[in-house]
Formats: sequence, structure tokens, C-alpha cells
Amino acid sequence: MKAISNKQKTIHKELKKVYKEIAEEREHKCSGCNRYDVPLSHSHLIPRSRRKDLTTNKKNITYHCLTFGTRKGCHNIWESTERTMLLDYFNNMSIIEKLDKEYYNLLKQKEDADFS
Repeated sequence: MKAISNKQKTIHKELKKVYKEIAEEREHKCSGCNRYDVPLSHSHLIPRSRRKDLTTNKKNITYHCLTFGTRKGCHNIWESTERTMLLDYFNNMSIIEKLDKEYYNLLKQKEDADFS
């Protein structure tokens, strides 16, 4: 079993606190499809692997539903080229543009290439 560093323990503790605050502040529904009857996850708009400093930033976290059975969830859709079909796409992109302009531009370039 791999030991968890003190730094990682601190991040986990802060993230747990942020998730609790989000649960108290936001409606418990998927922001990508507006469904209440689906299992939800906390979805980072800008991946944690890209911007560790935004891991606990509430603006960078939304509720997206998980894939269940044959139904593809919004969490997976957000991470794919199909993200433009989500109801929260424009709002999410606006947040990304404010938090990480470079990543925003990368996503837009990828979309432009996918639609060409």
C-alpha cells in the first residue's frame, strides 16, 4: 500500500471540505443535463492533473452525472469532444476562460479541428 504524503492528505482534507460546501450551496442535480435522478460526481472543469492549484477552487467544480448502464454520463461527455452538447457548456467554457486562458484556447482549437 502506497503511503500518502502530508501534502496530499491536506489536499484531500480541503477537497472534502469544498465538496461539503458545494453540497450545501448548490442544487443536487447534474449541470450538464439538469437531471436529479442520476448518480452525480464532482467534475473538475480544468483537470486536476493540469492545474493542481485549482483542485479545491469551487468555481472549477461542478456536478456532472456518471455513466450508468448504457447511458453515457455528462462527466464522461465533458471529457470528450461531445462536450458542446451539454447544457452547461457555455457557462463552463466561460469559467475556464477566466481561470486558465491557455487551456481555454487549447479546447477551442481542438473543437475547431474536430468540426473542420
